[in-house]
Amino acid sequence: MKYIKILFLIIFTISSSAYISFSQPQISITSGTTYDWGNVKPGQNPLNGKIIIKNIGNDTLKITKVQPSCGCTSAPLQKYNLAPNESTELNVSLNISSYEGHIEKYIDIFSNDMTAPQKRLTLLANIEQIIKVEPGNVVSFMQMTVGKTQTQTVQIKNYGDKDVELTISDYYPKTLLLKFESPKILKKGESYPLDITINADKPGIIKGRIIIKTNSSEIPELPIYIYGDVEPSPIFIGN
Repeated sequence: MKYIKILFLIIFTISSSAYISFSQPQISITSGTTYDWGNVKPGQNPLNGKIIIKNIGNDTLKITKVQPSCGCTSAPLQKYNLAPNESTELNVSLNISSYEGHIEKYIDIFSNDMTAPQKRLTLLANIEQIIKVEPGNVVSFMQMTVGKTQTQTVQIKNYGDKDVELTISDYYPKTLLLKFESPKILKKGESYPLDITINADKPGIIKGRIIIKTNSSEIPELPIYIYGDVEPSPIFIGN
């Protein structure tokens, strides 16, 4: 009788261990771990997509966090706990208003899947700009001091096959001085300069934006971002 009890205990222990070993949740992104929108136009902003997440394991999958790599991406999840063979949707939205060319972003999905506690989804797109700000749409004003002015020039170029009308619709801070013909008809293949001048009247960080509206449905808005760092003037130290 004693040996029967011992044998029963061994069998029970083995069975329990086997159940624990094979009873596991398993996360699966059914469309694959890369979502590629391909070639897109700025007028398609924001880019949207539906990602299906499925529990292909045999225990409850608990998704604890969905973390995009930047603020330009949102990814609300419909359901965080999935029974075996159950699926849910991850609704992805990617704001491309400040990007051009090839972009790559990420969404990390954390769960109780022991084999893949952090699952990464890669988002890809190639934004085809027919109107570009060159050398780029982020303009930096560095090594500035109070009482000085600094001017940066960017070129607005039309890479499309049609003439485009450009209008400066808004900008801030209002202390920016802009030299630009507005409205301006930019012929195909033509470039036109935009002079941006900052009068540094106080120390600190300067952040701003210029919005250029166009009559093109492919790129209705062209943003230019301003960044500056103004140091105190040595003339006024101690005053």
